Amino acid sequence: MPKYRHLKRYRQIANSVVRHGFGHLLTHLGYSHLLPSVRRARKSETALLEYTRAQRLRMLLEDLGPTFVKFGQLLSTRPDLLPRDILDELTNLQDQVPSFPYSEVEAIIVRELGRPVEEAFHSFEKKPFAAASIGQVHRARLHNGQEVVVKVRRPNIVRQMKTDLEILRQAAKIADRRTPWGRIYNFEDIVQEVQRSVHDELDYLIEAENGERIRENLHTHENVIIPKIYWDFTTSAVLTMEMADGIKLTHPEKLKEAGHDPEQIVRDLVEVMFTQIFQHGLFHADPHPGNLAVDKDGKLIFMDFGIVGRLRGERKRQFILFLLGTISHNPRQLVRALSGMGVLSRRIDRKELLRDAERLMDKYLDTPLKRINLGQAVSEIFALAYEYHIRIPAEFTLLGKTIMTLEGVIEDLDKDLVLIELLRPYSNRLIRERFSYRLIKETAFEQFFETTDFVFSLPRRLNDMFDRVDTEGIPIQLNYPDIDRTFLHLDRLANRLSFSIVLLAFSIIMAGLIIGSGLVASITGTPLLWRIPIIEIGFFLASAMAGWLFWAIYRSGKL
Repeated sequence: MPKYRHLKRYRQIANSVVRHGFGHLLTHLGYSHLLPSVRRARKSETALLEYTRAQRLRMLLEDLGPTFVKFGQLLSTRPDLLPRDILDELTNLQDQVPSFPYSEVEAIIVRELGRPVEEAFHSFEKKPFAAASIGQVHRARLHNGQEVVVKVRRPNIVRQMKTDLEILRQAAKIADRRTPWGRIYNFEDIVQEVQRSVHDELDYLIEAENGERIRENLHTHENVIIPKIYWDFTTSAVLTMEMADGIKLTHPEKLKEAGHDPEQIVRDLVEVMFTQIFQHGLFHADPHPGNLAVDKDGKLIFMDFGIVGRLRGERKRQFILFLLGTISHNPRQLVRALSGMGVLSRRIDRKELLRDAERLMDKYLDTPLKRINLGQAVSEIFALAYEYHIRIPAEFTLLGKTIMTLEGVIEDLDKDLVLIELLRPYSNRLIRERFSYRLIKETAFEQFFETTDFVFSLPRRLNDMFDRVDTEGIPIQLNYPDIDRTFLHLDRLANRLSFSIVLLAFSIIMAGLIIGSGLVASITGTPLLWRIPIIEIGFFLASAMAGWLFWAIYRSGKL
């Protein structure tokens, strides 16, 4: 049951869902009886139904606002959850939002920094040069002469997104209970993932901390610039960072005109991303051309740290196995990596999964390395996970999206360079590190502590288990995959039997009335029961009751 204070938003969402041709979802989730007005769609909006399912879903998410756009963007990184046509369309999601007025910007800065804009900054451009769903960006100058950029969070965006996330989470809970896909993929976990991502993006202190940590990690890389954070002018709603001038990678022709070598830019970018992912375990997870630039000296500039990925410990080792299995065309290693990375269904056919992985690897076996698209290969492998209901954790899907984005940047800069070929030298390094003394020692320590913890806790766990068996007995759980279908057949059989019994009973009663009426009339010369038309009435009642019973069973769909 939706919360009363959100009822207006529920109605807005439901009407939009119907308008875009997904009204059947409301019935499945049990919202149709709560929102009866959504059953009527205006004829002027039926033109939307001419678009494909994927296009209508993308337009629906854009129509519902920033929270649902973020939700769609996250789903676009999940080939283990959605079919290819929807994934491709969700990559086109856009944050089409207008900027908000300077008066609101000024009020937010005064509230957050505790002083007027003129006192905090020497100069401040009132017109933003960029706007997105979370906030907008202004150029400014500090009193010491340092040029900075100031990100200001939209007013009321926190409350709006919190409401939408509550609604999404409620719908996910219902979907998990009522749909087979929900029981496999646990949509509530996905919404929680969106909630964590949105929470991090809404809090500029988290983004500032991410930027500072990556800046510290890369301080030895002289070819990289991470803008400095000015903490005295930064809060959860205002972020002030160093202005780093450069040519964005969205303009490859301007980079060439400025004398920059695209091949060197690509190699530097791959080196920096590899270092972040496999050495530091903390990486910029949205390296699209708009977030990357090159300064006049050829140094790479990373911007916007609202989305970062983390890959450490066992997760890192699993992805290294996955990457090495992909590069070396080893299907068995690939399946082992997928099994370690994801959550497998108990009913999965591992032999069939291995055969499909072999067929997928055969596709790339005779393809020259320089023609293999690593991002596409990763996407196809995750799509295989989708087919076998393997739920891949968010860390890996985010990393997969990062690889695909990185490959697109490389292709735009230099079509002769291929990411998988650039990663070949690093794969040898990964193999050496996997069997290095340091990593073996770390793994041994982890296994040692896990083993000792298990050994010392084993007596207590055994005592708990025996106590429960002694008090509650041993529960036996039977897993019968087709039990729903069996109960449906039994239900139909029972209804048919009840229907037959009722008809038989009325037939016997009618036969008795007919015989009794005939006997009475032959003996007394008058009809049975004071000339009341018993036969006609009985026939009418029998027909009505039989018709009602038939209609009730027919409506239940179990006849």
